[in-house]
Amino acid sequence: MLKLILIRHAESLANAQGITQGQKIDTFLSERGKIQARKTAESLKKEKIEVIFSSDLKRALATAEEISRLFGKDIILDKRLREKDHGNEANDEFVKRCKEFLEDIKKYSGTVVVVGHGGSNKNILATSTGNRLEGSRIFNSSEQYNACVNKISYENKKWTINSINDVSHLDLKEITKK
Repeated sequence: MLKLILIRHAESLANAQGITQGQKIDTFLSERGKIQARKTAESLKKEKIEVIFSSDLKRALATAEEISRLFGKDIILDKRLREKDHGNEANDEFVKRCKEFLEDIKKYSGTVVVVGHGGSNKNILATSTGNRLEGSRIFNSSEQYNACVNKISYENKKWTINSINDVSHLDLKEITKK
């Protein structure tokens, strides 16, 4: 069985200012984001993590590095986990690269951490349903707060969503929705 822990990056400097980033604006974590990343890593202590994947954008990588430090695992960078390239990438291209990543990740077993972005995570969650209507509902209605944890599993050729947008590891003042 594959257990996929899908994490949105912690709050970036641009998030803190209410700036939509995409791929063009790539900022480091804010001070609150550094706390979020540390707490997210600590919340995974009981997991037996086999592999860590991350988008190569600074905010996701910095979040993944906190997890990597705690577990002593290297990070595999994957550009398919990047946020949508607004203005230069069609929606179907964005969905396709997220779907390809989800397909490729099936070769792993155990617990795999993936640090991505709001849009890429929502695409992965939506694609995992295998149902266009249900996937659309999840994409359009689910939130992805900074440093949230989503859990999905793959067993018997079927994905199951176990949790979406879990921020229970953060204090109320640390939760950001940007």
